[in-house]
Amino acid sequence: MQTALHASSHAAPAAPCATEQAPGPIIAIRDFSFRFRGSPRHALNDVNLEIAPGEFVVLTGPSGGGKSTLALALCGFLFNQVDGDAEGEVLAGGLDVRRTPIYDVAEVVGLVQQNPEAQFCTLTVEDEVAFGLENRCLDPGEIRARLDWAFDVVGARHLADRPLAALSGGEKQRVAVAAVMAARPKVLIFDEPTSNLDPTATAQIFDVIAAIRALERITVIVIEHKTAYLERFAPRWLRLVDGRLTEAAHPPSNHVFSPPARPGLSHFGSALAAPDATRRSTAPPAGPVVTVDRLSAAYAGPPVLHDVSLSVQPGELIAVMGDNGSGKSTFLQCLLGLLRPAGGRVEILGHDTRTTPVSTLAREVAYVFQNPDHQLFADTVWDEASLAPRNFRLWDGAAEARVASLLEAAGLAERHTDHPYRLSYGEKRRLTLAAVLSYAPRLILLDEILIGQDPDNAALLLSWVQACVAAGSAALLVNHAPALARQVATRLLFFDTGRLSIDAPIAEGFAQLAALGRTAYLVTESGGRL
Repeated sequence: MQTALHASSHAAPAAPCATEQAPGPIIAIRDFSFRFRGSPRHALNDVNLEIAPGEFVVLTGPSGGGKSTLALALCGFLFNQVDGDAEGEVLAGGLDVRRTPIYDVAEVVGLVQQNPEAQFCTLTVEDEVAFGLENRCLDPGEIRARLDWAFDVVGARHLADRPLAALSGGEKQRVAVAAVMAARPKVLIFDEPTSNLDPTATAQIFDVIAAIRALERITVIVIEHKTAYLERFAPRWLRLVDGRLTEAAHPPSNHVFSPPARPGLSHFGSALAAPDATRRSTAPPAGPVVTVDRLSAAYAGPPVLHDVSLSVQPGELIAVMGDNGSGKSTFLQCLLGLLRPAGGRVEILGHDTRTTPVSTLAREVAYVFQNPDHQLFADTVWDEASLAPRNFRLWDGAAEARVASLLEAAGLAERHTDHPYRLSYGEKRRLTLAAVLSYAPRLILLDEILIGQDPDNAALLLSWVQACVAAGSAALLVNHAPALARQVATRLLFFDTGRLSIDAPIAEGFAQLAALGRTAYLVTESGGRL
């Protein structure tokens, strides 16, 4: 048995509150191990941990290391909704989580999951935030007060009447945070709470988490890769690698982009991305890959995009940025024809998206959705990675070798026969990117592919994209990491309330952001300025 991790002496102070916590740790984990049914390895291995009331804890570690599994264990979901084998003890507020109904554990522990859609129960924003409060049979006046407080905390009051399905990924994340905060549990767990948020909202959410903890004396556990944002709060640092938990004296390194730790581009060479004209029905047309002329787009209501015009050439890697809800994902959907223009025109490799079937465009255009669960179709990791070239009748020895190399580089070489839903969120993301690169597309649309990725895996995925661009493809990368965008992209597109406010080479684009006063986009994760 390894030594239990006890509360550190440098935890940030919390303001006193009216009700005193019971003596002893609020969280106690003893000799805990968990293995998912059918998996040959433990997701968590001999974990021992104690967390005192009011502590601020940051849990780091590589993607797939067991962080989200530990979060599910602390709130009871792991034992009630997941098939697996558990050993040891997990206590929250004195409750044996393994044997206590979830509704009782929820009075102590609240979890904001990595994928906000995984915790939604209703159809509208206000109903979602009120759902847990109504199930607690609170007085209507108390529910109204908590709703107003939670909306103000996350800056989501303007979303109250919206349907959840109409929100952007970042807006959904704000609602998920509000719903859990409104219940005011004693322990708040945030599993990458800012992964979908723009830089302004990211800073705000971390400020909110710290303020609530200081005011309410809530114990906060944050699972996060953006650790530099949290250093100023002097938290307690924990690290989980391959299911084993250790305590760190210092925060982890905060590099954004560096050579991949596992074999990347050099492992399988330019074959990753070079479009093989002999396997295509038509040669690529001369001229731009993308031409957009005065595009406007809408769903059921008012326009989401207004008068957008631009062109994209082969070999460009373009960063697409802007606040949550500014139209970035809608723009990508228009480029694949998933959303037809309400006005204007979009041409992809000479095809008008108003008249060309999406199935035709998809042979040359790859799209990685913001939520990887939205594009997993097969029953095994191997079948998922090889689905596209098989479907497009491009399957041959070269395609098979490319798929095998991508999965090896992604750390999934031993997971070929696993169901994709057995993977962690970050592993799913790597699988979805490998799957679309398996057939060497000429245009690659990437919506927040770095969600759930530690720095090494982020570097790996970006090296894949750079290889595609070097081989002549074009890539558009929606992301909320300004330093990363400046490092890897050649051009910046910045959307502001549905309008393309900046279209410029990357350095000039950030200069324009500075002139517009968008300071949140000029600060790196380490606190410096771009």
